[in-house]
Amino acid sequence: MLNFRAGWNVQFLFVGIALTVMLLSEPLMAQSSKKTNVKQINVQADKLKDSFIRESAEIARKYSEAGDYEKSREMLEVIQSIQKDVPGVKAMITQLNEKLMSSNSSDFDIDVARNWSTPAGLVAKGKMVRIQAMGTYDFVADIKTTVEGLPHSTAMKELADGIPTGALMGIVISQEKGKPKMSKPFLIGEKAEFTPRADGVLMIGLNLPAGHKSTGKLKVRISGYIRRGSK
Repeated sequence: MLNFRAGWNVQFLFVGIALTVMLLSEPLMAQSSKKTNVKQINVQADKLKDSFIRESAEIARKYSEAGDYEKSREMLEVIQSIQKDVPGVKAMITQLNEKLMSSNSSDFDIDVARNWSTPAGLVAKGKMVRIQAMGTYDFVADIKTTVEGLPHSTAMKELADGIPTGALMGIVISQEKGKPKMSKPFLIGEKAEFTPRADGVLMIGLNLPAGHKSTGKLKVRISGYIRRGSK
């Protein structure tokens, strides 16, 4: 009887050990299986990313060939948002930016005597505009003064701060709560690339005092993200 019980005790002991081993090994097997699954998912994700980058680059090329440089650049920027170090993408974006700045160009004259009379066009927030100008003019200011110099009450007070007297400059007139808002004047000179902070009308003129008698015409070329009115 004792031997019978001892045999059962040994069997129970083996069964207990076997169950313990199974219970302990199951989490290890599950972890190993999970790691394998994650690796497989990573491989699938990498393949999907590579495929997306290739297809996006192809679409960007087609947009560029069709002349839609902005959409082409947008596709390349999407690629950069996924993987920044894709060879050639940064250089292609630089080339597209130059094409955008060189396209959609328009030439016009500024009559110095009339100065701010004609809007240059409509600009969009965050969209760069390139402005180039050339020419000379006669700067004439018929302002009377005394030996004390020009008082602050004269027209010279109306000149824009930080911009050389007589220099070509620009401003953007936008809308804020239904009322016109004028941006801070920016220097153009011979060339400027300007990114508006708001949608609005771009005005180009000279930093001249009120009542000046200046004469002449300046040639201006404007390009990039701007919509000119009908000529």
